Amino acid sequence: MRIHVKDIPEEGQDAAVEIPLTKGRTSMEGRLKGTVNLRLVAGVAGEVMASAEAVVDARSTCSRCLEEFDNGFKIDVSMVCVPVSELEAEVDARQLSGDELDLHFYEDGLLDISRMMEEQVILNIPMQTVCSPQCRGLCPSCGANLNTVPCECAKRPVDARFHVLKDFMKGTNNKSKGA
Repeated sequence: MRIHVKDIPEEGQDAAVEIPLTKGRTSMEGRLKGTVNLRLVAGVAGEVMASAEAVVDARSTCSRCLEEFDNGFKIDVSMVCVPVSELEAEVDARQLSGDELDLHFYEDGLLDISRMMEEQVILNIPMQTVCSPQCRGLCPSCGANLNTVPCECAKRPVDARFHVLKDFMKGTNNKSKGA
């Protein structure tokens, strides 16, 4: 969905957004649905204030056990949309500060709402998605899902070089207490 910036009325404009999410563009499969409010910034030519509320209803793959699960979340964001020409004019003069990372750039007077919201989905997806905090993952030896079946692999003996660390974690390492 593209909106001409010059067509945004002074009182602002609401735009309903519904975007399919695919694993090729994001790490999840599903749909984003929400509303974006656009307002022209008074006294600044070409700048648009965008605030969005959206819900992502999607399925993800657990990073630990590789099972698919429902992974929905909400997005509530405010950002300033500025023309790319403004960035090009200032690129040599300064670097973007932390406050300016909520900028979205558009070109040719067209604000691509779908692209802007898809970027927000990508920014809000956790680095590692897990089906639950208690997920036990896969056995490193046989690959069994430890959430559903007990692993029958023989326990490997602990490397003797790590014995000191084992005692340290139990609080029985007297050398560290005396130091």
